Amino acid sequence: MYRLLNNEWNLALHEFSTLLIESLGPNLVMILGLDEDSWIRDSNVLVVVKKIDEQVRRLVARSALLVNDRYNCTISYYLTEEKDTETINLFKNREEIAISDCQEAFREFSKRVKDNTTRLIFLGNRYHRDSNVLVVVKKIDEQVRRLVARSALLVNDRYNCTISYYLVEEGEEDLIHEFEEIGSTAK
Repeated sequence: MYRLLNNEWNLALHEFSTLLIESLGPNLVMILGLDEDSWIRDSNVLVVVKKIDEQVRRLVARSALLVNDRYNCTISYYLTEEKDTETINLFKNREEIAISDCQEAFREFSKRVKDNTTRLIFLGNRYHRDSNVLVVVKKIDEQVRRLVARSALLVNDRYNCTISYYLVEEGEEDLIHEFEEIGSTAK
């Protein structure tokens, strides 16, 4: 959820929130900002108001446009009323659901490939070199490639989390160290 850190995304969220507080006043109920790369209903920010009308739509859209022009990121908001508890709960619980789902996906992936790997490093919902799992094997051959790819496809079909792996052989210590610094080692 919303954390104020000094980076483009958080600065954009902060400015967007400030503009909405000033323009919507007591009609504004809450703003829920996800992580920059998280999306629900094609949105990364939930704006909850007491009542939606044309003026509210214009003010929220104008605020998003102003902020998106200033920062190197995109606020894609979802506007709803406070009675829409389903959407509010979906945004509130997104982080807990995503973390749990990714951990389960990694556990299953790990079980499927464990006999052919020497090490797995899981980054959760973070990515390094477009991957959230480093798969280390003794030797890469066609059989290992197929097993790892098939395992990722099967797991990705079952969970709301994507296992995006990077396959390397033992001895690639610089790359393994990069992943270790970011993630947690499993095995």
